[in-house]
Amino acid sequence: MSTFKQQFDQFLGDLCMVHGVDVVPKGHIRLETKFSYPDGTSVDLFIAKPVQQKLFVKEPHLLTDFGQTTAWLADVRVQPWKSKKRQGFLEEVLAVLDVYQSGGALEASFARNRESLESAVIRLGQACVRVADLYYTRRASFQYSTLNEDVEELLVDADLRFQPNVQIMGHLGKPVPVDFQVEGQRTKSLVLTLSSQSSASAHQVATEVFRRQFDLASGTRKEQQVTIVDDRYDVFKDEDIERLERVSAVVPFSARKDVVALLAA
Repeated sequence: MSTFKQQFDQFLGDLCMVHGVDVVPKGHIRLETKFSYPDGTSVDLFIAKPVQQKLFVKEPHLLTDFGQTTAWLADVRVQPWKSKKRQGFLEEVLAVLDVYQSGGALEASFARNRESLESAVIRLGQACVRVADLYYTRRASFQYSTLNEDVEELLVDADLRFQPNVQIMGHLGKPVPVDFQVEGQRTKSLVLTLSSQSSASAHQVATEVFRRQFDLASGTRKEQQVTIVDDRYDVFKDEDIERLERVSAVVPFSARKDVVALLAA
C-alpha cells in the first residue's frame, strides 16, 4: 500500500457519504460516494495525488471529479457550456456550493482536517448530481421555458452552428430581426419562432412573424426561411399558419427530429 494511501486511511475514518476508497493507477485516491448520477451510477470523487506524494503537503488540498460529470452529460448529448440558460444554471449551482470549474472538471478544496474533507465531499458530490440533472432539461424545458430557449438548447444538442438574434437585410432595404441563423450542411436557415399563450394575442403575433418573413423573402435569397411554431398551446388559427406557409417552411417544435432534419440539411 502506498504511503499516500496509508496516510489517507488513518485520516479518513468513516465519512458518512463514502462507500469505499481505493487508489487509481496514477496514484490518486478515489472515493466511491453515496451520490448517484441520474442513471444510477456512482459519483466518484478523487483526492489528487500531491506532487511530493505526501498528504497535505500544502493547504488547501484538491478534491475533483476529473471531468466525469461533464463526460456523463456528453454521453447523453447535453453540452452545458454551449447554452446560456444551462451555463447560468451551472454557475449558480457552483457558487451556492462553493465549487469551481477547471476545464471540464468540477473541483473543491479542503483544509487539513476531517471535517473540511467531509464538507468538500458533500458539496462536490451534490454539485455533480445537480449539474448532471441538466439531462432533465431536455425533457422538462418544453413545459417550463420560453420557445427561444428551447430552440437554442435543441440547436446546441444537435451540434448545429448558429447565431441568435441577428439582423438580416430584407428586400425592402430595411433590417429584419431574425431569431436564429443556422448553418446546415448545404444551406443556411433564417429561423423565426412563433409563440403565444393567449388566443387574444395569437393573431397579432402571427401577423408580425408573417410580416418579417415576407420582408425577408426575395427571389435571390439563398437561405431557407423557417418558422418554428410553439404548439404547446392551441391558439393559432389555421389561416394564420397557412399564410406563413406561403413565405416559409412551418414546423411545430414538438416535432423536434423534423426541426433538426430541416435545419441540418
